[in-house]
Amino acid sequence: MTDASVPDQVSPFPEWETLRQEIVPYVGERALSLLAFAVFDEADGFEGAAYFRESLRASGTDVDSPEVTESEELLIRWGRLFARDAEGIPADVQAGFERVFNPQLREKLVQFAALTVATAATQQQ
Repeated sequence: MTDASVPDQVSPFPEWETLRQEIVPYVGERALSLLAFAVFDEADGFEGAAYFRESLRASGTDVDSPEVTESEELLIRWGRLFARDAEGIPADVQAGFERVFNPQLREKLVQFAALTVATAATQQQ
C-alpha cells in the first residue's frame, strides 16, 4: 500500500493516526492494515473493515485468504483475539507476540488495537 495516511473518517481519535504513523516503519503498511482490518472486522466496525478491505484489495491482497508472513499472521490472530477479549488472549499467542515485537512496539500495538476497538464501537452507534 502506498497511501501515507488514511482518511480522517476511519477513526475519530487523532491518536489512532499518530500511532499508525509511528508503527508503520517497524511492521510495514500492509501488516498494520491487516491488523486494522482484523480488529475492525472482529469488533464489527463495518466502516473501518470495509475501508481496509478495499485498500488491501487495491494493493493486491485478498483479505479472505491472504498470503502472509509469520509476523503478519501473528498480528492478524492477535488482533482478532484482542478485539474479542483483550484480557483473554491465549498464552501461546501472547508469548509469540512478546517474542516477535519489542516492548515499546508492543505497547504501541496494544494502544493502536484498543483505539481501533473503540473506533469500531463508535461505528456501531
